[in-house]
Amino acid sequence: MSDETPKPYRRKIDRRTALIWVGAAGAAIAGGAGVVIYRDAIGGKATPTAGGYGTDPKLNPPVKAPWPRLLSDDELQAAAILADFILPAAATAPAASALGVPDFIDEWVSAPYPDQLKDRPVIRDGLKALIPDLVRGDAGRRAAALAALPRSTDEKTQAFFKRFRALTVGAYYTTEAGFKDIGYIGNEARASDPGPSAEVKAVLEERLKALGL
Repeated sequence: MSDETPKPYRRKIDRRTALIWVGAAGAAIAGGAGVVIYRDAIGGKATPTAGGYGTDPKLNPPVKAPWPRLLSDDELQAAAILADFILPAAATAPAASALGVPDFIDEWVSAPYPDQLKDRPVIRDGLKALIPDLVRGDAGRRAAALAALPRSTDEKTQAFFKRFRALTVGAYYTTEAGFKDIGYIGNEARASDPGPSAEVKAVLEERLKALGL
């Protein structure tokens, strides 16, 4: 990570996009927890404990989420710095914050569903604890705090870092940039299917022969 003072994070993702992102990434991150946002529809009250959506599954019109985003500016900034520590910019891929991952984190911990409510105190408490070093500290303090996180023996810190990392990675690799970074080529029409390579066929033949088939 650069020793330069990080630029203030500016929100990049609107509510509708963030809600869809939470739904798409939820299946991979939490065994389907986020998918409830697709199944439910618009309704509820604008409070942190809102009941979510109602019964009409429409996300095509502009969506007004029935709950507010909860992260403070300092928490969001800490999330951006930590997300970029986990997935920094590379020659072939942008940093996590460049894709709006902090907005995803904010939407995730703000949603009133069981798994998100479970994650909320873990993530928010962890981010708040990092604000003095990551947001208000100098480059040395930021670097030391970030380097200490993966090695921490404190159970709360371990739980926070493990969960934040899972959310960051899970969100990142549901984006087009994430797909490209890992070489995923799904969802692309092909004029023909060449089938398995000669190498794969050779291995298969060897295994089948060993099984007497």
